[in-house]
Amino acid sequence: EAMTYTRKTRDEFAIEQRTSQGWEIACSEDTFKEARQRRKEYRENQPQFDVRIKKRRVKIEEPK
Repeated sequence: EAMTYTRKTRDEFAIEQRTSQGWEIACSEDTFKEARQRRKEYRENQPQFDVRIKKRRVKIEEPK
C-alpha cells in the first residue's frame, strides 16, 4: 500500500508596495488571480507607489 504525499507548505502571493523604507507587504492572497486583482487595485488607487507580487511558501501548521 503506497503512502500519499501531504504538502508541508502552501503557496501564498504577497502584494508588496515600495515605500521610502523599501518594499513592504500590503496584503496577501491565496491565488495568483486574486493577487493580480489586488495589484491592479493598488496601482489604480495609489499610482505613486510601485507594486509587485511575490510568491512565498508558508508552512502549514499541523492540527493538534
